[in-house]
Amino acid sequence: MTELICPLCGSPLTERERALVCAAGHSYDIAASGYCNLLRPGKLRNRASGDDREMVSARKRFLAAGYYAPVLEAISCRLAALVDEGLVIDAGCGEGYYTNGIARRLPCIHMLGIDASKYAADAASKGAVRDGVSDRVRYVTASCTDMPIADGAARAVISLFAPCGYGEFSRVTAGGGHLIIGSAGQKHLSEMKEILYGAENVRPNVPIDHPALAGPFGYSVLSRENVTFTAEVAGREHIAALFSMTPYRWRTPREGAERLLSLEALTVTVDVDLTVMKLKK
Repeated sequence: MTELICPLCGSPLTERERALVCAAGHSYDIAASGYCNLLRPGKLRNRASGDDREMVSARKRFLAAGYYAPVLEAISCRLAALVDEGLVIDAGCGEGYYTNGIARRLPCIHMLGIDASKYAADAASKGAVRDGVSDRVRYVTASCTDMPIADGAARAVISLFAPCGYGEFSRVTAGGGHLIIGSAGQKHLSEMKEILYGAENVRPNVPIDHPALAGPFGYSVLSRENVTFTAEVAGREHIAALFSMTPYRWRTPREGAERLLSLEALTVTVDVDLTVMKLKK
């Protein structure tokens, strides 16, 4: 991949002896699993960078069980209709479930997964090898608001359940390229929230108006749709994994968490808003 640039000086990076190196001599080691740390020094100082090891492990266990497979299929279908070749960036890729899954389904594109968590990038890179797509998928650790990617390098950017840097997405996307965003719909995981907080304390999620936020950066809406289905989460391990990979892990009273984690089965609504936009520049 020639699209990667040095996070310090902005020069193109080339691979040399298990490292990415720029003309100025800045060098970044490629880990044994295949990912490279390109997080600019000081960018995320004073706080942890992305998901910790426990959250990454939880996401891996839950998603590998196929509970969110319809979401992966929906996104892959939308992307296949828009991009026939070139680079697609997964901004905030996590452990690589969607990145590697898309690569398996769309063999004519290359995927670049970006996440601030070294644990996520490591797990994702190992998953790419396991899935046989490591020749078309690369992972780097970096901030999605300061990506080490050349201007206009990508045909499309996807952002799934992750913070959106619309301006940065626009910068790295070629004119006429696309942005696909997946975010929580009104009823997403509502049953789990009722167990955690009590039904009387739960309100529908407020949908994010991505078109209004992305419009000033040159995006126009192609489609807005909703993917909704129920998932039967079986066993305490998978219920605990689902809980651990959500923000509710950090803001749930102990008694609510205990109620949820004592269950042997849980039926939840998966409700995802998909927004597809085109870059006009």
